[in-house]
Amino acid sequence: MVRDAMKGNDMKTLSGNRELYDYLFSLSAELKQRGATALSEAVAFASAQGSSSSTEFLGESRIALRQVLQEEKGALTDEQRAELSDVLKQLDAALDGRAQ
Repeated sequence: MVRDAMKGNDMKTLSGNRELYDYLFSLSAELKQRGATALSEAVAFASAQGSSSSTEFLGESRIALRQVLQEEKGALTDEQRAELSDVLKQLDAALDGRAQ
């Protein structure tokens, strides 16, 4: 975790693809438990891409997490939404950096 200087909050940081996979696996289970089956399946699909190319895994993860953020409608707590946003920022930075 690192501190977000703008908000003074701890940010969820991932050190590699394995931590991203673990995060996605956990999020998928949480969404399924809360009845958000379609979102759970989207996240599970992204996590299954962990054995493919790194860029594909990161891209599918970003797509799924954006979908969750837009469609979760209260299935996540405020803290979980903030954590998801932190992970998305890292994915955006990683993927946007590869495109340059």
